[in-house]
Amino acid sequence: MKDEREQEPSATPEEQRLDEALVAYLRARDSGQPISREAFLDQFPELADKLEELLRVADSLDAWVGRLEEPAPAETIAWGVTVGFDERTTTENIDTLPMPVGKARSHGPTLPYDLGDYTLQQVLGQGGMGVVYLAVQKGLGRQVAVKMIRSGVLASEVEVRRFTQEARAAASLQHPHIVSVYQSGFADGHHFFSMEYVPGVDLAKRIGKTPLDPRIAARYVRDVARAIDHAHARGVLHRDLKPANVLITSDDQVRVTDFGLAKTIETDQDMTGSGTAIGTPGYMAPEQASGQSKSFDETGDVYSLGAILFATLTGRPPFAADGIVRTMLQVIHQPAPAVRSIVPDVPEDLDTIVAKCLEKTPKKRYPSAAALADELDAFLEGRPILARPRPIHVRVWHWLRQVPLIAALGGHRVIEPTRQHQRFQAAALALLIALPLMVGLTMAVGKMIPTPLPDVVRLAGGSDGGVFDQVTRSLAERISEELNIPTEVVPTGGSIDNRDRLLSGEVHLAPMQSGALGNDELAIVAPLFFEAIHVAVRVDSGIDDFESMAGHPIAVGPAGTSMRLATEAFLQSVGLPKERCPRRELPWNELLSPPADAASPADLPPIAVLCVGKRNSWVESLFAKPEGGSPAWRLLPVPQAIEISLQHPSLRPMRILPSDYPEAGLPEEGISTVCTTAFLVTRFQTPDRLVTATLQAIYRQPRLVPDQISPEQALELTRTGLHPAAKRYFETD
Repeated sequence: MKDEREQEPSATPEEQRLDEALVAYLRARDSGQPISREAFLDQFPELADKLEELLRVADSLDAWVGRLEEPAPAETIAWGVTVGFDERTTTENIDTLPMPVGKARSHGPTLPYDLGDYTLQQVLGQGGMGVVYLAVQKGLGRQVAVKMIRSGVLASEVEVRRFTQEARAAASLQHPHIVSVYQSGFADGHHFFSMEYVPGVDLAKRIGKTPLDPRIAARYVRDVARAIDHAHARGVLHRDLKPANVLITSDDQVRVTDFGLAKTIETDQDMTGSGTAIGTPGYMAPEQASGQSKSFDETGDVYSLGAILFATLTGRPPFAADGIVRTMLQVIHQPAPAVRSIVPDVPEDLDTIVAKCLEKTPKKRYPSAAALADELDAFLEGRPILARPRPIHVRVWHWLRQVPLIAALGGHRVIEPTRQHQRFQAAALALLIALPLMVGLTMAVGKMIPTPLPDVVRLAGGSDGGVFDQVTRSLAERISEELNIPTEVVPTGGSIDNRDRLLSGEVHLAPMQSGALGNDELAIVAPLFFEAIHVAVRVDSGIDDFESMAGHPIAVGPAGTSMRLATEAFLQSVGLPKERCPRRELPWNELLSPPADAASPADLPPIAVLCVGKRNSWVESLFAKPEGGSPAWRLLPVPQAIEISLQHPSLRPMRILPSDYPEAGLPEEGISTVCTTAFLVTRFQTPDRLVTATLQAIYRQPRLVPDQISPEQALELTRTGLHPAAKRYFETD
């Protein structure tokens, strides 16, 4: 029977040739044969593009397999990929030549191995990109260290360029604290360079997790800073300073090594692309972590030196989160912790030096490695350092910015808040929730506990015999009866004086016109009565309206009184400023009885403007008829009363009726004018009980004044500014 299973499609000739070429390449690579990828691809020009893609995929897969099988050393970020770059001695001593990362356990020729003039004896350390051997230079019979590219004969063009740049950068530096490079070369398909062999340990092992003595730490970092300043002076930036790249010799001296990420300043030669993060996360500057390699300068290495000093003093890097990405985000966004917050015994000067190195903004750091070395010299010699600690308010603000809630409100990013910041936020939120409850409870308790009444209730009066004086004396008697406590009336100069005495606490209650109000401490108890503007002119003056008043002096009340404030606002509204009509301040009785030194009544002002209650006895006396004659004064109407009230909210239209002044000869409908309101005023802290008792006294019969404002009108006139007890009284009653 016919086989109905689906037949596998046969490979095309091109696919067969690709398979054969790939197998040949992998066999050559795994056997350790020297092979150039470029030369191999040249053998298959028609398949070059597809074959190169296959080789790249194969290398990537083998790289990941190899990485899973090997313990990862301290991480360095390069080319945007996480790779090992810590050439510390490993516990697993793989005595083989560097091979292209291939199948597991596919080792090449074993050691010892002759490589040109060198005999490689053992592996000293290895990382993701390089491997270092202890070797003997046969011609000179000396021990050296030989560094080679870990991917061996299959190293990419970028790897070779970076390796060559490292050799050239290190070879250009001659300094007692920098590992010297002797020679670079190419043999058996391998790029290599030889350098000084430094027996000892690196600073990372020297630290472990135990802080060093502050003076030893300062000396180590000072010497490293001198070495880095030497590199900077020759145009070389290290860019990967960390404890693992600082060797400690047997005589306790430091040597800086591993310029694998070095950049030449003068040529701006850089093997990394824009936006690529390079370096070791816990020790890289913020501008490195954010991929701004183009902006990296000498201050970036200064930051790393500060991070090394931080590690020597605390036993840990400034930032060490769970994972590389989190660490880099902390480097970019979070301020470094203070050294003394981890190890309180560290000298304050060292804490200050570290804080200056670890500033997020490059311009705030030491401008050079030499400046940092000088500061550490000053510390070691007991001299004052130049750097100053951050002000306390800056440190507090930096700490508060790491509280997640505060950071969110300020648009600041917090990567991993500390336990202290989380506790602070929890406490703050609890307080925010509890605070309104506490305020409400306090207010409720405060209302339950009545404020004590004063021993004596004092009321401000006014001028002797005036309406304010009459009203307050009657009111004082009623309050004393309501509360059964003594009262006292204090004579004053009028509304302005009353306000000042009330604010100073000299009196508890005071009447005043609305023009004297306007202070946040004052509270209205009740409107008492209206005070009308009275415009009186001499009958023989020939003045019939406001236009004819121009040029004539006007008698007004004393300066600073609320009566004067109201009359001035009125005169300005009718177009009679001081320039058109001079003001004359004189006792009102002089208008009726001229003083002895007056030549004639013509020397007195022919106009008087008063703001007083209707039926005022003094105004009434102006219209007294001498025997066999007629009144010497008459009242003028204010035809523009409505317009004036719109300009001045404290003034309102009013009519003066014939019944108010029977002798004045007013028309039957009366005359129009404006008025202001007289209020009884207190302070907001006055006890509710006193305010309520005062209101009960005001509205007892008989009325305090004939035109007293009723309770129904009161709430209409005072929608704002009422004392709370007064507001409750009017709304209830």
